[in-house]
Amino acid sequence: MSALLDDIINLAIDGSQPLPDILRKCLLLGHELKNEQLKDWANQELNGYKSGKDVPEYRIIPALARGNFIGPLHAQYNRHLIPSVVLKEKHREFAERVYLVQSVSAYADVLKERDGKSSGGFLIFNWDPNMVGYYQEKLMQGGFICHAAWQEIPVSALAEMLDTIRNRTLNMALQIKDELGSSYTSLRKIESGETESKIQSIIFQNTGGNTTVAFGQANVDASGQGQTVIAVGDREALNAVLRQAGLDNQDLNSLTKAIQIDGEKPGNKVGEWVKDKGAKVLSGGIKVGTKIGSEILTAWIKQHYGL
Repeated sequence: MSALLDDIINLAIDGSQPLPDILRKCLLLGHELKNEQLKDWANQELNGYKSGKDVPEYRIIPALARGNFIGPLHAQYNRHLIPSVVLKEKHREFAERVYLVQSVSAYADVLKERDGKSSGGFLIFNWDPNMVGYYQEKLMQGGFICHAAWQEIPVSALAEMLDTIRNRTLNMALQIKDELGSSYTSLRKIESGETESKIQSIIFQNTGGNTTVAFGQANVDASGQGQTVIAVGDREALNAVLRQAGLDNQDLNSLTKAIQIDGEKPGNKVGEWVKDKGAKVLSGGIKVGTKIGSEILTAWIKQHYGL
């Protein structure tokens, strides 16, 4: 157990060690700790994320859009900048940022292919052909038509992202080792309570993207405290935040019943609901764990009640 943490620390410090090997050790650590968030994070970094909305903030890279245009008398503008303001609001992210959803191995291979080549260069993310077709006559005046468009990020951004994962892994392992001290003999002996909560907080802070969890209009830190704009009695605002946190309509309906039973103040039924749903709370597509999830739900519900 101690050896497992030491392995992760040593592998992370040695920059020549493959990142997937480190993450597999983290996956094993997640199983030893019975920590779903750590397992989910390691699996997604190893296998890729399902969609851009699931990725942590360190996988979201600022990226401008460019396009090739052809006009009257075969006049051409190549790699012409496409500002996001000319796009519909729902499409502006295609000229503002890129979501890196593939596995760490895929991006490591890109860097490996460039090993020994001159520094610099860009990685290209082509627009969907339907997107190009929709905007082909809308982006430039004078009869110019866009026949290709894409986003590009510097290849160095991949190295920075992979280093971020390595550094977060190292920080997490060091912090867990500090928390456990030198008296333990097995990770399996960690009992529920204060130690488990602290370890969950360490894992959350290092794998969830930011140390502050942003859900809708509420900003809540890892302890569940923070400012929120959920007005007293505004159930629609509460529902919107809960949906963004991963809860579904059935969960919201069961909360309604619990509120009706408890009356003007949250009581046993609402408390049971919070305890039951805490494990479902997500941040960046990753479960934050029952302890932190319950604290976050409690903070929101207190705001709803005006407490």
